[in-house]
Amino acid sequence: MLQRTALKGLLTLSMASAVLAPARADLVTGQTVGVTYLFPNTSTIFAGPTDVVGPSGTVLNFAGFVNLALSDTNILITADRNAQVNNVAFDGLEFKDLNENIPNFTNVTLDSATNYAGFNSSRISVAADTIFVNVADLPGLKGQVISLDIGASASVPEPKLLLLLGTVLFALVLRSLRKTTAGEPQ
Repeated sequence: MLQRTALKGLLTLSMASAVLAPARADLVTGQTVGVTYLFPNTSTIFAGPTDVVGPSGTVLNFAGFVNLALSDTNILITADRNAQVNNVAFDGLEFKDLNENIPNFTNVTLDSATNYAGFNSSRISVAADTIFVNVADLPGLKGQVISLDIGASASVPEPKLLLLLGTVLFALVLRSLRKTTAGEPQ
């Protein structure tokens, strides 16, 4: 009976740790991210590329338009002057993993600190190792920010996977205990 109680406690602990597993905090540490300003489409380089090593990578007055700050899990873009409204396909930034060892950028979300006029998540597109931020036709003002929280697909095992593995392990241990105590009175 004591063994079963201990096993139940172990299962509860493994479930809690699987659900509460923290996200990896060193996504961009020591990695080089190339930043390029693209205009008037994604095939035309207007400025850059500039290499930024994270975290704490900061580029002031990049391309004469924005200030950039790259932390380990966030990209902060601050308008350095008022933006002109223009009718083009793309006016914005490309962030590219130059080391090819940052796990794929698959988890890019717009942070609540974003206050750039008219900017929303539909203006962010992500390929495996590249993030595009398009501000075409938006009347941004100096000082407004776009804040992107970045994550990766392979940074930590999925909590559901950890829970499944813990459950399987628990079932195997319980099965083993039942076999060994089958003849004992309960």
